[in-house]
Amino acid sequence: MFDVLSASVRPLMLNSKVLDVAYELYLAAPLSNYPTINLKELSRQTGASLLECRNAIVEANRHGRFPQCELET
Repeated sequence: MFDVLSASVRPLMLNSKVLDVAYELYLAAPLSNYPTINLKELSRQTGASLLECRNAIVEANRHGRFPQCELET
């Protein structure tokens, strides 16, 4: 039961500040098959750690956001 509840709440726990800035970087990336999001730039703009930024993007990708993107440091 707890696993079901955790799975339904998890998307709500994503870091919205990180994802908002990541989306701006995603849109600003040069057009290619895999738009690149620079984790260092994302971390600098949001104050979150590289790992927090990476995890937020990966989790959002599992929910359909940032399709076919590439992460770089």
